[in-house]
Amino acid sequence: MILKNIALVEYDAKTIALVVAFFVVGFGYFMIKEHINTKKGENGEDLAKVREVLKRLLPDYSTYTTAYADHKDKVYRGRSTTTTYYKYAVAFKPGALFLVPVKYSGGEISYQSNGVLFTPQDLGKVEADKYGDTVLFGLDGKEICHFDVGASYTKQDKYEPLNIQQKPEHEAYKAFIQEFAAQVNK
Repeated sequence: MILKNIALVEYDAKTIALVVAFFVVGFGYFMIKEHINTKKGENGEDLAKVREVLKRLLPDYSTYTTAYADHKDKVYRGRSTTTTYYKYAVAFKPGALFLVPVKYSGGEISYQSNGVLFTPQDLGKVEADKYGDTVLFGLDGKEICHFDVGASYTKQDKYEPLNIQQKPEHEAYKAFIQEFAAQVNK
């Protein structure tokens, strides 16, 4: 009989209760942490810091819709994975997309360059990748930049340190990029 070869493990009720309690507490901790970070994002403190960067670099800042964007680039080599994180301050209005690489350090957001203003004439192609992220290509056909303006970002670790809730900006960006891509890709 096959069942003779299978070792049956008996657990007492106390062990099962401890394991279940451990998972419930862990899940509860994670959910509370996410909720707190979402609430912090709703107060707009981190998004205000992103906007300050754009205000310093973009002369007619008030005519643009502003947002935060990011991209994670993962490279797999055998068993190891290397992830590079890109963070951007984004400003857009019909016919123009301004992009600034930013960094987060010591609770502050600063720019890494003076940014680039893209118009439809500056780009060869704009497309979405398989995840819906925006990919910009130069006139030479080479990829310039890859990013996503998400609706929600919550602090995860030192690589994803911001709490930003930007659903209206996310929706505005989706509408903008469709129109902008149509202008570039015609």
